[in-house]
Amino acid sequence: MAIMTLIVFILGALPAIGLAETEQHFYLCSSYVETSAVGEQTALGWPVYIKLTAVGSRSFEAYTEANVGTILRIMVGSREFERATIRAPISTGSIQRAFESQDEALAWQGTLAGKLPAAPCGIRN
Repeated sequence: MAIMTLIVFILGALPAIGLAETEQHFYLCSSYVETSAVGEQTALGWPVYIKLTAVGSRSFEAYTEANVGTILRIMVGSREFERATIRAPISTGSIQRAFESQDEALAWQGTLAGKLPAAPCGIRN
């Protein structure tokens, strides 16, 4: 019985292991972020808006175009800004996410408006 349970566990974990190996991260860096701002509270929460530079916009569009249907992980250093499924290529050069609290939104905006790391930048496994 224990062997059967182990086999079921391993087989159940295989899809997650495969996804973990192929999941890519898109890193925001100093050369990719032009501006950021906190908007007014909406029904979804407190939005943080990011305007990408021309270089960042092209890189982000290429990333989203090549990864439609996969999980999008937008990172700032070691912190995850956003995680969602890419439904279509994003060519607007803008990113936004709503946070539950104004304090959390302001903290992220401060990070984005501050000294962002120069690297990593763009796509990384």
